[in-house]
Order: sequence, then C-alpha cells, then structure tokens
Amino acid sequence: MSDLYDGREQSGAKHDILKRYLEPFSNKILSAWSSIDFIDGFSGPWQNIDTENLTDTSIGIALRTLSLVAEARGHSRQAPKIRCIFNEKDAKSFALLEAYIERSRDEFPLIDIKTFHGEFVENASAIRSAASNAYQLLFVDPTGYTGFPPSALKPFGNRSSEVIVNFMRSFMERFVSGEHQDREAALIALVGKKRAQYLLDTGANIEAVEEEYLKMLRADLGYQFSGFSPIHNPDRRQIHFNLAFATNHSMGMETMRQAEFRALSEYDRNRFHKKRPPQDDLFGSIGEQLDVRGPYLYARKNHMDCADEHMLQLLSDHPMGLTFEKLSALTQQSLYLRRTELKDVLVELTLQGKVSDDWKVGRKQKPNEKDIIKSI
Repeated sequence: MSDLYDGREQSGAKHDILKRYLEPFSNKILSAWSSIDFIDGFSGPWQNIDTENLTDTSIGIALRTLSLVAEARGHSRQAPKIRCIFNEKDAKSFALLEAYIERSRDEFPLIDIKTFHGEFVENASAIRSAASNAYQLLFVDPTGYTGFPPSALKPFGNRSSEVIVNFMRSFMERFVSGEHQDREAALIALVGKKRAQYLLDTGANIEAVEEEYLKMLRADLGYQFSGFSPIHNPDRRQIHFNLAFATNHSMGMETMRQAEFRALSEYDRNRFHKKRPPQDDLFGSIGEQLDVRGPYLYARKNHMDCADEHMLQLLSDHPMGLTFEKLSALTQQSLYLRRTELKDVLVELTLQGKVSDDWKVGRKQKPNEKDIIKSI
C-alpha cells in the first residue's frame, strides 16, 4: 500500500476497492448503456497527504480511473459519456476541490466535471437533476455519520443506478450501544422511522442495524441485491468500515466481490507483514510458512465452509429453481465469494445428488449464467 496511507490504512483499502470496482463497472455499463454519472456525495478532500494531485482521495481515484476508461473506449471531448459530480459541504474542503478541478481540467478532457457546495441531503435533488446520463453510481462516504437518510438516497434508487455507502461501523457503534442520547435520531436518519422503531424495540446490536440497512436498500429504495464489504481496523480484528453496496444487476454483485477480493486480500497480507516481527535468515523460511490470513480471508474461509448449505436453503425457498446468475447474486449478498467459487460448490452439490443435473448439457462441466438450478 502507498505510503500516502500510513496511519490510515483502512482508507487505503476503501479506496482500493473503489478503484478496482470502477474500471470493470464502467466498462460493463458502457457496453449496455450510453453514459455514466459518478456521484461523490461527500467528496472532501480531507486528511489527504497528496495535496497537489489528490491521488489518495476518491476525487483523484475516480477522475483518473474513469478518464483511462474513456480514453480506452474512444470517447470524445465534444460529447463526453462520463460525468463526475462532486459534492462537499465544508467551505475549506470545497475551496480545495474547486482549485484542484480548475487546475486539472486539461488532464481529464474526456470527463464532464461538476461540483456542488452544501449538505448532501439538501443538494440531493439538484444533484439528481444534473446527473442526466443513462446510468448513475452514487458513492456516499461521509466523515463520521451525518446527512444521508433514505430520503436523500431515494432519488438515485432506480433500475439504472448503483450505490456504495460507507457504513461507518466504528462511529455508528456509539449510537447503538448503551443509552446514547442521540440513538433514536441517528437510527431514524439512517434507516427511517419505522425501521428505527423496530430496532429500538428489539434492543438491536450493530449487526442487526447493518442487516436492517441492507433491507432498507432493497425494500425501500428498490434495489434487488445488496451486501457489505468489511474493512477491518489495521491493528485489531474489528470492522472499521463496512461498505454497503446495492445494485439491480446480478453482475454488479460479482463485480463488487471481485474488487473486494483483490483489495482486501492484499490488505490482509499487508496487515500480516506490518505485525510480523523481524526474521533473521535462520528462521526466515519458517516465517514464510506462517498463515497470512487476516480477518477478511478468515471470513471467506468460513463462508466457503457454509456456502453449500446457504445455496441449498435459497433453492429450497425457490422450488421452481433459479438461474445460476441470480442464485449467485443472492448468495453473494451474505457471503464474500466469487462466482467461480460458487460454481465449484454447485458442481459438488450436483455430484452429491442434492442439486438436479439438468444444467449439465453435453460435456459442460460447470453451469452457465442462464442455467436453471433446482434442488432435489
């Protein structure tokens, strides 16, 4: 990881997921849709080290990644197909944002760039009006927790959109533990009044709040699929950020799980090397054999162990069967696994006689996306 993230490695992991997601996302969307808006609701910059180029901010990452995509796809300056919209409420940060955009426009000639100053919740309608491209990706990454209730997210919730929200677990835990005086207000602003009351009545913990948040994204905002990507504290086995992701497309879940796998596997390895004591040559080879799995990779191992039961339960709930792509997306809402791994699980379930082998046509060894999968 870049030295720019020393002391805030969790932010580096978050930005790595964003970068690894943006490129395949934008290429897939632009193969089916004419144009994209990337909307950064809490853009900053803040706490960044690179004050000149903002390479360690979502601003710089989005502009550089999407600019490379636009160039590779042959976009023109006269009719840009990608727009970046940055919103920031803090006056000092907004001035830095404006100054950066002003001096960098020539570096990103294929990107239409717009900025908004003010609270995201107050600017949401105007931002949605400005986001006139065919598809929208909304990125919500506040400092702490404030200003993005369901009502602010709802204008962006439709078939041609996706949303990534940084659920600040390390911050939100303060509001759901004990008798915090702002607990009720924080929960209402997060999931709406009805869901907040349910959480208060049931004495919910942070995991229950997160589950209700995913339900809100699906039931209230209308997304078909949603899930979390956990980013742990670099020094402790506890989740610092939990990136909530929602989409209407099964491939969106796969694209996020792929980006998450690459970014967080590297993050786990970096955590291991950070904690590993110095080794001399005598014990160096032994040290190389140590288990480098951190909390994310351990969670993946546990998810692999229960994937068969999880998929069988989903198939039991759908007796008419599910296409493999939908079965995968539903599974990926809870499990940090990729489709290639889920295909292997399904093949094993077929060999065990727990899943129908109707999908095995000819010499095919693994299911295709549109194959109907049924339990026996």
